Amino acid sequence: MTCVTVVIPLSTENATWAVAQACLAPSLHNTQPWRFTWDGSAYELFADTRRGLTASDPDGRELVMSCGAALYNLRVALRMLGYEAHVDVLPDADNPRLLARVTVAASTPANPEERRAFAAMGRRHTHRGAFDDLLVEPWIAVFLQRAAEMEGAQLIFVADPGQRRRVLSLARAGERALAQDLDVQAELSDWAPPPTSRRADGVPVTAYAAEPLVGADELAPRDFDRGRGLGTADGPVNAPGLVAALVTDGDLEDDWLAAGQALERVLICAAAQGVYAALHSQATEVANLRAELRRELRGPGHPQILLRFGYSDEIQHVRRRPVVDVLEVER
Repeated sequence: MTCVTVVIPLSTENATWAVAQACLAPSLHNTQPWRFTWDGSAYELFADTRRGLTASDPDGRELVMSCGAALYNLRVALRMLGYEAHVDVLPDADNPRLLARVTVAASTPANPEERRAFAAMGRRHTHRGAFDDLLVEPWIAVFLQRAAEMEGAQLIFVADPGQRRRVLSLARAGERALAQDLDVQAELSDWAPPPTSRRADGVPVTAYAAEPLVGADELAPRDFDRGRGLGTADGPVNAPGLVAALVTDGDLEDDWLAAGQALERVLICAAAQGVYAALHSQATEVANLRAELRRELRGPGHPQILLRFGYSDEIQHVRRRPVVDVLEVER
């Protein structure tokens, strides 16, 4: 007797659920600058440039990275449903906002490792304070480096004390430069709504401190409060964390998309081990400082973002836009 395998296409309900999981990705100022379409067999991922930060991110580099992180989450969610994502990056040269086309095919059920990744994806959050006074084990650092490599990027840990001081100096210089840019500061205000806001985007007052103090051994945080006295999160008090830079060989749009996928894979792998990350992009948003950071890392690659890794029991999830606002289902 011949066994016939029945291939069940992805339902609209499950396709919608997968996009909701994709939207758990991190994004600059929690702008959530992505938009999806679903036609019954494939997704298209677009950059929502209306949510771009023209002062902080004039080239759209971090916007595309954010979309890359959402793309990786979509891949993880589809595997949980027993489907495989076949990704075609930048498929239409005449439509630069179309970042990826994702064709969905039935596959094997998710394996235990993929299920653990999905569970960690729900726990992942951007950390904005200090970490517990517990060192990240070396094997975890190697594990995270391999995760970045699987998505075509490098995770370079800044372990040498002298190099760490120089990198921290560049990060502080980046924060000072951006603090003096009125357009950048206006964007911070736009994306840091007051406590009474019902917005499902931006950075809420619970996610930052009223006084973003920074120690000599810490990467500079962003000042979302800007003297308003609204932030309710605790400022840094304990360990500063393990510093690393995410680096790509190239610096074009496909590299930025790969960087976003690598970033999210790293963050999910970290969360699976109880390790969380703070994201620091100020030094990479100032052109001359980004060039200095590249020289400091002593490699040919292009630094896309700085991170701090550590342990913390504090959960800082922020709100997400409803899936109906980011997904168009084609009938």
